[in-house]
Amino acid sequence: NKIAERMLERQEASMERQEASSVENVLEILYTLPGVREWSPLYEAAMEHLIDSEGSRRAFITMKTDEAKTKFLELRTKIKRDYEA
Repeated sequence: NKIAERMLERQEASMERQEASSVENVLEILYTLPGVREWSPLYEAAMEHLIDSEGSRRAFITMKTDEAKTKFLELRTKIKRDYEA
């Protein structure tokens, strides 16, 4: 049955998107961002923001580059990266 197959495909795709935007997955991505120093003000604000906002998690994972992800976090948190290594 084609309708049932399509419904199952949509459900599977939805589950994959939910897993990709899970708090755990997004925080792993945040941890590896080269432009965001762990426990910097930007890191802490981004962590709180991403935990609290499913929409932001979804937008964050769609960003194509690390730089785009970092700029997105700066925009959403209103905190700039500190450029310390």
